Amino acid sequence: MTDNHQEAKGSAAMKHTLTLLTAWLAALLLASQSAHSAPASDARELTWRTDDTSVALLNRGKMVWQHVHDKKIGKPYMRFGLLDGTELTRPWPVPKGYPKSDHSWHRALWWSWKTINGVNYWEQNQTGTEPVNSHIETQSDGSAKIALTIAYHTPSNATVVIENRSILVSAPDANGSYFIDWTADFSPAGNEDVRFGQNSYGGFALRMAAECCGDAARGLPAWVFRSSEGETNFNGQRARWAAYQGQLPNGRSACVAIFDHPGNPRHPSLWQSRTQYPYLNPSLTCKEEYILPSGKTLHLRYGVLIHAGIADTKTLEEQWKKFTGQT
Repeated sequence: MTDNHQEAKGSAAMKHTLTLLTAWLAALLLASQSAHSAPASDARELTWRTDDTSVALLNRGKMVWQHVHDKKIGKPYMRFGLLDGTELTRPWPVPKGYPKSDHSWHRALWWSWKTINGVNYWEQNQTGTEPVNSHIETQSDGSAKIALTIAYHTPSNATVVIENRSILVSAPDANGSYFIDWTADFSPAGNEDVRFGQNSYGGFALRMAAECCGDAARGLPAWVFRSSEGETNFNGQRARWAAYQGQLPNGRSACVAIFDHPGNPRHPSLWQSRTQYPYLNPSLTCKEEYILPSGKTLHLRYGVLIHAGIADTKTLEEQWKKFTGQT
């Protein structure tokens, strides 16, 4: 066999190998492009689960969020998480053996005055925060509207405050993030002024899941609080928004941010945060009581962003401006 013949044979073999390699790379690239270009909704099977006391959005049978408005237990609340079913709020009622079972009256995302006319509504009078009427509208894209009328009263006594609440939940976007727009109008039920007592905490409150604390044993750093003013420790400090974010033990990352609307009294809000719980709360009565005169209405509005993945300050600022109509 001559050298020229050997070279020709080797060249043909190399060409064949390159052809196969090129075809394999092309197939791999096509598969990769298909996987990344496919809309996230293709992997979704959004359904609703509703009854007289709750409404829940499910994705492939796993709960994305749930709102509970049961007259028997009082104090409506909302649990929420990611599209894969990862829960970001602490379940309520708190399951037996749950790692952080303190403050059993903390109900995921909820509203509670600390005191009304000197009477404790935070730890006590759960059924005295009574959802007397509810109306739920759900859409196939995963968005919903929840309207509630809530009566505040001590057991067997007359109602002192009436609240009309509206909660708009957006459809999850392509990344699985969604937004809660929460508004409420409070009015005295009688002919006398109502006094919401001063306390550092109280009002619109969020209790996160125990998994949202980091895990040193698994090498997961602690979750981080951050405010619009760049603070990471802001108890009693003012901010337009505050966020809490980090990585979960299952490898997922998330950010939850609460936005204080400029139309709220005492904006920007004073905030409370707790890393050991974890807990986040814009407190209307943090430094002083609030007197609601007879015949007047207190209007409050907050936004909650459930963001799939870590969110930078620019993203949170853009979301706050969108929420407040400044874009």
